[in-house]
Amino acid sequence: MLKKIGQIFFLVLLLSGVAIVQFSFIFPLPTIYSQINLAAIVLVFTLFFFDFRSALYASLILGFWLDLYSFNFFGFYLFLFFFTILLANWILKTWLTNRSLYSFLLLILLAALAYNLFSGFLSYFSGTSSGGFFLWRASFWSNLFYGALWSELAGLLMFSLAGALTRRFQPFFLEKK
Repeated sequence: MLKKIGQIFFLVLLLSGVAIVQFSFIFPLPTIYSQINLAAIVLVFTLFFFDFRSALYASLILGFWLDLYSFNFFGFYLFLFFFTILLANWILKTWLTNRSLYSFLLLILLAALAYNLFSGFLSYFSGTSSGGFFLWRASFWSNLFYGALWSELAGLLMFSLAGALTRRFQPFFLEKK
């Protein structure tokens, strides 16, 4: 029981740290670098390597902290992460057949696309976005490109680290008969 409480405490502390790093250090960077979405990458990583339930808990923790310090309406990141994880889980269960590097990178790419689309829709329909419809603005597409690029690079790094730290992804060879 004490071990389980320690794991939950560690998870909450780690995800709170990710939210603090995202909001305090990544958002203020110049435009190209501010598109690193560490929170969404960690959510997809949690979904891919653990399970949907853990990813939902992680989305609640990250969404709460980012909503607390955000200038958007409260619940913006909770909705955003929840729908992104739902879509990513559906893609993982229906389209992707294995848990390889290519599946992980495709899942991160599609989650980054979904995250940006959901974010644009929420901002547009809540009235917090300035200008016209978000799909017609060049800034949306450049942010999507840089966000997807950084997500893919971070996903490649995280998958490599996970492969080095665990024996879960060791290659196997078929024997010739």
